[in-house]
Amino acid sequence: MKKLISYIVILIIPLLFVSCNINTAQYSKPKNKPSLDYYTNEIYRRLMSNEEYKLIVFDMDFYVSYDVNENEHSILPEFFDALKTENFEAKTEINSSPKFKLIVEFSDFKYIINIYDEEVVSIYPWDGIYEEDILSMEDIPDYYNLYKFCEYIKKVAKGFEG
Repeated sequence: MKKLISYIVILIIPLLFVSCNINTAQYSKPKNKPSLDYYTNEIYRRLMSNEEYKLIVFDMDFYVSYDVNENEHSILPEFFDALKTENFEAKTEINSSPKFKLIVEFSDFKYIINIYDEEVVSIYPWDGIYEEDILSMEDIPDYYNLYKFCEYIKKVAKGFEG
């Protein structure tokens, strides 16, 4: 019995010393994003390479999600085409929680587009290491406005069209 206890003690003590020195995995987080539109460009490149994706509108007021019909998916490339550098450089403040979340699901990655109102949007991946892209939708045509798009999808899901 004493032999068994001594073997256990001999095995446990080195394990305790080794476990104290194990560093947990940490992200190597660079200080700054490579560009103001880093995540926006990531999504845009995937869209332009014709990767399949799914769009889901999540209403933050009622915690209800709406699947977006594939016929409506053209909104994203058109929205990104309408963006200009000034949209990323605009000084926008985020003072509230988003009204909608537009979830863009590719086969291997998810992006979230927070839509705060008709003018402010933020874009980030599900597990990104940089801060989100914050942009203004000022001077974006109403047809490409993501807030109005989410309102439209919400109405269509409830049976209203037009």
